[in-house]
Amino acid sequence: MDSKEKRYAIREVSAITGVKPVTLRAWQRRYHLIEPQRTEKGHRLYSERDIELIQQIQNWLVKGISIGNVAHLLQTAGSSEVQPPHSPVLEECETFLAALAQLNRGKAETVVISVLKTYPLEIVRQQFIIPADEALSRMKGSQQSIQRGLFQAIMVGQFAWMMTSANRASHLGKCLCVSLDAVGSLWAWLRALQIAEQGYFAVFLDGVEELSGLIDHVSGGTFQRIDFFSNRAPTKKQRQVMTQLEKLQGQTSETETSAGQMLAGQTPLAGQTPLVISCAGLLQQFGEQEVESE
Repeated sequence: MDSKEKRYAIREVSAITGVKPVTLRAWQRRYHLIEPQRTEKGHRLYSERDIELIQQIQNWLVKGISIGNVAHLLQTAGSSEVQPPHSPVLEECETFLAALAQLNRGKAETVVISVLKTYPLEIVRQQFIIPADEALSRMKGSQQSIQRGLFQAIMVGQFAWMMTSANRASHLGKCLCVSLDAVGSLWAWLRALQIAEQGYFAVFLDGVEELSGLIDHVSGGTFQRIDFFSNRAPTKKQRQVMTQLEKLQGQTSETETSAGQMLAGQTPLAGQTPLVISCAGLLQQFGEQEVESE
């Protein structure tokens, strides 16, 4: 292989592909999907071909092909032998639901940890969390509440740990993640984790009702982004505060920023508080929109 070929560190590859480092390591150690070169100190170095392979793996996973079958596809150098399922659901979901039914936290937690290490977060959301939530929603009687309680505790616990880990590698500034849902909303936690994995240092505020106190914190320039998440429409008072924050953003957005401080397709960071509102149903985001001035 050409010694002059450009090589990428694992965090560079993570930024390019959106696959977190722990998942890239799992794909190598557990499934032998990728074999990057190593430096003398043992650090992984990925080639352009490795990155293309990672993106190909992502495409198969999105189609619902399990990680085990992906390994088979790489060995056979073809995808025609494996047909994507009609409704992609990770195989681990059934094992997880069985563990919940037995209130076997240890088993259920082991499954979740493995899934979160093996798959990108968006795949976990679409093919594991949502199907599990839908299965619990179809249950009748008290068992639904009991099993959902365990489901909630396990997922939020893992999200909190992962957010702390992701924050250590932040490089895009601080994002204030504000949940307007009830305390402990799984979907609000997931949203904040997604932001942390984008490279922001996520400061998560859980179950906030009164927003007026945010103005002093935001006006000081501590946060480069503020993100609101809600499964319901904001109240009139909440909208008023959001409008004030938007006006504050407009004032600070006049600050000049260098090209190096720009994110592709996103608002500049320095001197700004890009205000994003996430208006979401229980499982499906209605989309992000800027708050309209009244």
